[in-house]
Amino acid sequence: MFKKYMMMLLILLIISGCSQAPVEDLTQTTYALGTVITINLYDQGDLALMNTLVARVNEIEALMSSQKDSSEISEINRQAASGAVQVSSETYGVIQRALYYADLSNGKFDPTIGPIVSLWGVGTDQAKVPTQEAIDLALKLVDYKGIVLNDTDLSVYLPDKGMSLDLGGIAKGYVADELVKLLDAAKVERAMINLGGNIYAYGEKADGSLYKVAIQTPYDSRNTYFGYTEIQNATVVTSGPYERYFEEDGVLYHHIFDAHTGYPIQSNVASVSVIADKSMDADALSTLLFTMTPDEGLDLIESMQGVECIYVDKSYKLTLSSGLMDRFVLTDNKYEIQ
Repeated sequence: MFKKYMMMLLILLIISGCSQAPVEDLTQTTYALGTVITINLYDQGDLALMNTLVARVNEIEALMSSQKDSSEISEINRQAASGAVQVSSETYGVIQRALYYADLSNGKFDPTIGPIVSLWGVGTDQAKVPTQEAIDLALKLVDYKGIVLNDTDLSVYLPDKGMSLDLGGIAKGYVADELVKLLDAAKVERAMINLGGNIYAYGEKADGSLYKVAIQTPYDSRNTYFGYTEIQNATVVTSGPYERYFEEDGVLYHHIFDAHTGYPIQSNVASVSVIADKSMDADALSTLLFTMTPDEGLDLIESMQGVECIYVDKSYKLTLSSGLMDRFVLTDNKYEIQ
C-alpha cells in the first residue's frame, strides 16, 4: 500500500450545552506511525477523552517509531554494536512480542528487517530497486536471534553495526490495544478505532447488534469491499501489497519483505485478514501469514485459540479458517469461497 498522507487533525463535534458535556458521535482523525488514524466515539465520547486517546497514540509513536530520531527504537539502532540501550517497559514488551512471532515463524516475521526496509525505501521519495550486492549486504544484518535483551534493566542491544529494528509490523496493533484500555477505563459503551487497515470494534451498536467490518478488496480502489464479518470487542487487521508500493520498469514492488531474500514477497496471495481479540497479535499475524501459503497459514491459525483469518489469492478465491465459515458474508460475486 502507499499514498503519502499530509498531517491532518480533524475534529467533528456535535455539542449541546456547555463544552464539558458529553457529546455524540465524536470523530478525530490524525496521522501517526505512518498511517492515518481515525477514532470514533459513539454516544459517550467527550473531548477530554478524545484528547487523551490521541495523546496516547502520540506517546507510543514517540517511543517506537523508527522514523523519529528521538524515539527509543532509533536510539537502539544508533547504538548498534556500541552499547545496550535502556528502554521503557512498553517498548521492551513490544520487542519481546515481536520476537515471539519471529520464533513462531522461523524468522519470516523479523523485527530486524530495518536495513532492508531502509534500502528499498518503499513509501518514500527515494523508493528504488537496490542492487543485488546492496541487498546481500543488508541481509547480513537481518537476524532477530542476534538481539540481546536484558530483563533486569530492560535494555536492548544490537550486536552488529548497521542492524536496525523496525516495529512496523506490530506497533499499530499495540496502539489499538492501549486505546481499548483507555476506553475500558472511561466506561465507553461503543467506539471504533481505525489505524489504516487495522480496525477495532469496541462494544456493540446502539441497537445491540454487532459491528459489520468490511474486508477491503486488494484489487480495486480504496473503500471497495468484497465481504464483511460481524465482531464485538475484536479487531480485523489486513495486510497486502496494495497500499504501499512503487513501480519500476513496469514491475510493482510492495512493502512486505521476505526476510530471507531481501525482496518483496512474491506469491499468489493478494491479501490476508486476521480477526482476533488482541490487535497486536492480529497485526503481527497478518504480516506473518502473508509470507506463508494459505495451507501453511491455515495450519497455524487452526492451532491458535480465538484467531481467524481470510486469505485472498490473485484469482479471486478466498480461503477461510474454520471459525469464520458462518461469520463471513460474501458481497461480491467476483470472489469465490473455496
